[in-house]
Amino acid sequence: METKHLIMGTAGHVDHGKTTLIKALTGFDCDTHKQEKERGITINLGFSHLDLSNGTSVGIVDVPGHADFIKTMVAGACGIDFVLLVIAADEGIMPQTKEHLEIMKTLGVSKGIIVLTKTDLVDEELLELAAEEIMDFTKDSFLENAHVAQVSSQTKNGIEELINEIITLTETIPQRKTEGLFRMYIDRIFTQEGFGTIVNGSIISGTISKNDPVYLLPNERELRIRRLEHHGKEVNNVKAGDRASFNLVGFKQKDFQHGMVLSNKVIQSSKLIDINLNLYKNDVVLGLWNQVIFLLGTNRLMARIHLLDKDFLKGGESCLAQVYLPHPIITQYNDKFIIRNSSGNLTLGGGQVVDPYPLHHRRRRESQVEIVQKIAGGELEEIVAAEVRKSALPISQKTIAEHLDMKPEDLIKVIFQKLPGDIIFYQSAADTILLKKKMNTEYQNKILTGLTDFHHKNPLKNSGRTFKELMGIFGEDQTNETKITLTRILQNLEDKAKLKKVGQTWILQSHEVKLSDELKTKIDKIVKLISSKGDNVVDPVELDDLTSGENISNKQLDQIISYLIDNGTIYSMQQKFLQTDLVEKAKKIVIEYLINNTDGIKVSQLRDLLKTNRGTAMILLEYFDSKGITLRKGNFRFLTRKYKDVMNISSTI
Repeated sequence: METKHLIMGTAGHVDHGKTTLIKALTGFDCDTHKQEKERGITINLGFSHLDLSNGTSVGIVDVPGHADFIKTMVAGACGIDFVLLVIAADEGIMPQTKEHLEIMKTLGVSKGIIVLTKTDLVDEELLELAAEEIMDFTKDSFLENAHVAQVSSQTKNGIEELINEIITLTETIPQRKTEGLFRMYIDRIFTQEGFGTIVNGSIISGTISKNDPVYLLPNERELRIRRLEHHGKEVNNVKAGDRASFNLVGFKQKDFQHGMVLSNKVIQSSKLIDINLNLYKNDVVLGLWNQVIFLLGTNRLMARIHLLDKDFLKGGESCLAQVYLPHPIITQYNDKFIIRNSSGNLTLGGGQVVDPYPLHHRRRRESQVEIVQKIAGGELEEIVAAEVRKSALPISQKTIAEHLDMKPEDLIKVIFQKLPGDIIFYQSAADTILLKKKMNTEYQNKILTGLTDFHHKNPLKNSGRTFKELMGIFGEDQTNETKITLTRILQNLEDKAKLKKVGQTWILQSHEVKLSDELKTKIDKIVKLISSKGDNVVDPVELDDLTSGENISNKQLDQIISYLIDNGTIYSMQQKFLQTDLVEKAKKIVIEYLINNTDGIKVSQLRDLLKTNRGTAMILLEYFDSKGITLRKGNFRFLTRKYKDVMNISSTI
């Protein structure tokens, strides 16, 4: 059976024996710093592990209990699966005991054991009083029915029974999901001689192997893993539920900032986050705008919180809010956070991330708040629809899945069966694209209106707009999603007989080139002028001279020239015009000459064969070069191998 990987954390008031308990359980002292030894309290996160007899591998995070180190505790609690709430029998429930229980609940910890320590210092009567106090204290919390283990870390009394309780509890806790996005907050970094930079953390989700690419976020730098360790042993991969150590190439300790994340994909960062905020039961009241210390993962930032669906928030209440951060951080949907007052001496509350990539809600528009409410409601169809509604462009199924840290296939049923009426989707072989129905209508109208205007300005053109030109309806934001969207919209408009495709362009179905008798006369005159030049090119200046006395405006002349080019009557090369007959004649001469002359053809030779001037011959050969018929080598042209293959001309010629 595959080993289950879980992370256990400690919580409790300062000096209640958390670190000593861990040493009694594992034989390892988590107080490794001189300052911690001298003061007798844990300042930094301590780490150890316990391999249980049922095959479960438990990583242990010993978090500090002192009030000044709540930020370190939150960093340590990130990724914890269950907790040992430590209460000293000789002191009982203390301020940090209460605060830590609230924090653990907020951070999503739902399983745990209560450990009554220092039992060797009290008599049976005090033990009974402590047990009663614990019962009252944990009522209506996730530890209400938790086992209470009585231990003495000094005498080791009760330690074996506690280990058995841990085994029993771990069997009820499922393994964290190991597929999908790999994510780990870096909570410790150091340099070791001979290895370089080493970082530690608790893996929140996913799996990563030694040879996989890993990204340092939010600066999106790709790093290389030199060595992976789990519980002090080198391994080939680590997964959710592990405490892991990464020896990284390309990362120096001086580049480290708190809040950095390792991931197997580049995740978008954000300075704005929508949250569901729960205020702890205290005398604090939050107004519409608030300055707080925001703790998420290993981030500890001074932030502004803007209430969305309430004007003020009292202790014990909850609401939706938007967080304004001083710099971008990495977070995902449903991540847990804690807030403290701006002076950092009181934990106010916490909650979970509702939207890591929200719209800006400064004015609290009703429609925007409604989107946040639907995401917070937790119904997957509403969450998906809200992701689409807030997107300024069509958004892919894959992108939505990444935002929600889900598999794309988990969204299929919702997309095909449960989407609200204001959302539509387009499918391609690679992805499914979702967009607002209103947005789809706007795109269609832009295409139809744009083509109407194009035909009005170019009444003699049989062709219309190319795909690249039509992509302009999306502005500068042209992505794979918008390409798929445009492809499907054009197909729909063709199916509805509103558009038709001509060559590589699209025109209105109703568009038709109509030539009046007057216009036909003008066209004939221009054709005759070009024909009169024989085997020579016609310069635009010569056409301008013609129009000056023929009542042909410059605009109309441009339209006529475009019409003649579209119909194959003339060619336009290097801003000069040639008869089609001349081009075809020159093409035939060049090909026949090169079939019979392997030494190639020069400009002067084509000039003589056509009985034209050097300028015309040069323009023609450069045109044949551009069409892949000929290839220039020095002063000579030769038939290209590709053209020979297409025309089935022997390669020996």
